[in-house]
Amino acid sequence: MKKLFILLSVIALSIELTACKEDPIVPIIDETYDFEALNPQQDIYYQIFVRSFADSDNDGVGDLNGITQNLDYLSDLGITALWLLPINPSPSYHGYDVLDYYDVNPDYGTLEDLENLIEQAELRDINIVLDLVINHTSDQHPWYLSALGGEQSPYRDYYIFNNGGAFETFVGGMKDLNLENPDVVEEVYNIVDFYLEMGVHGFRLDAARHFIEGVNADWDSSLFIMRLNAHMKQTYPDSYVVSEVYVSRYQTIADYYIGSDSLFNFPAQATILDKIGMENNRSLFASSLEQGYETFSEMDPDFIDAPFIGNHDMDRIASSQGFINNEAKLKLAARVLLTLPGNPFIYYGDELGMKGYRYEGTNIPGYGIVYDEYRRQPFLWGEATYQTSWLPSDQSNSNTDNLNEQINDEDSLYFAYQEMIEIRKNNPALMYGNYYKTYIDNKLQVQGYVRYYQYEDYEQAVLVIHNLTPDPYTIEVDFQAYILGDSLTIEGYDTIILEINPDEIEAYS
Repeated sequence: MKKLFILLSVIALSIELTACKEDPIVPIIDETYDFEALNPQQDIYYQIFVRSFADSDNDGVGDLNGITQNLDYLSDLGITALWLLPINPSPSYHGYDVLDYYDVNPDYGTLEDLENLIEQAELRDINIVLDLVINHTSDQHPWYLSALGGEQSPYRDYYIFNNGGAFETFVGGMKDLNLENPDVVEEVYNIVDFYLEMGVHGFRLDAARHFIEGVNADWDSSLFIMRLNAHMKQTYPDSYVVSEVYVSRYQTIADYYIGSDSLFNFPAQATILDKIGMENNRSLFASSLEQGYETFSEMDPDFIDAPFIGNHDMDRIASSQGFINNEAKLKLAARVLLTLPGNPFIYYGDELGMKGYRYEGTNIPGYGIVYDEYRRQPFLWGEATYQTSWLPSDQSNSNTDNLNEQINDEDSLYFAYQEMIEIRKNNPALMYGNYYKTYIDNKLQVQGYVRYYQYEDYEQAVLVIHNLTPDPYTIEVDFQAYILGDSLTIEGYDTIILEINPDEIEAYS
């Protein structure tokens, strides 16, 4: 059980406060409810590519002990959960071709190191979620090597053979498992049980849309996830499943809420890049997001979204058109991410504005041929203690301030993330639930939405308004208190967050 979460309460008002008040009252503190315990699947996530994050043994490669030794950094940032990219033994740098599901890549450490990380993270109220790669294995996995022996192999039906060859969704030595084989399903259940017993909070399901191919692929894959999640919940009712369904259509993603606790919101990520970065159709920003939430709600009223602005399969947001060398927009994107419903996922280094993009088979001296490596390059610590060096610099971050330069700078991108995370954690209307309604007075210049949370006799409503232009814009609105900001004139690419009367939220949307 996490420590009691101290949250801002709805203010006890004796008079009506409006925008004309010069000094809106700050909400008082309420410790009546343990909202963390009431919402055990809601967190603020930090996605880590272990190889690139922190090196504890000076071999140039990030490892589990490096993460453990920097949990205080993550705690200070405000993170409450980690998603670790694949940590199992693998012949590749990325780890998505697993050799052994019950061990740790020796580059990253040992199972004992993983157990220690889980224990130390728990002391800081940080959950651990692992990347679970069960759509396929490496073509060097013992199961597959045995299956190549022919029909007599007990593992032949672990894979999908056709005309002598094994099916693969992804090239590069990754052979699809036959997840319609009960023996394979039992193997998967054993794998999740192994890590749940160790103390892992849950799993990110890689390539979830490809689990079962065929005419009814989405439906069959959804049912597989539902059964897997049900198996987990039997013993670990608070465990968590977030699935990767890499499509831009809300309805397809929503179908997977049959079995998933959360799904990555790829359309919302595209909306942020398009309307904030490229400044296309900005007047539709908030309503576009609401369309997705309404679709998800039709499938599961209690859905927990998983918004993000970048991950390991995409060019960094700081390298995306409209955001390049524009820290104001990067801060705005962070404030959007951290005021949306669900569990926000922050890609390591985005809090520093790290850059990185895909190459198409370019030869990098001192390394070799690269593709996605520079989307996953070393974290910028600013000192040698934990700096990884497995990948030579391509100079894309030569002008990016490192952590040491940003951590004490109140104008830095890092500080903007830290501030917004604290605000989110201190306001239940932002941290919990999935209520989202588009603000009624949205304009091209400003886009807002209402967030609301209620439990028994506690309720809170907030109005979030973003300025999507470089010029200041003044709004007129009744409110009770400032949560972020101190003026109704919103500076360019800035945000204000206002506490509003929960009894009147319909007037705002």
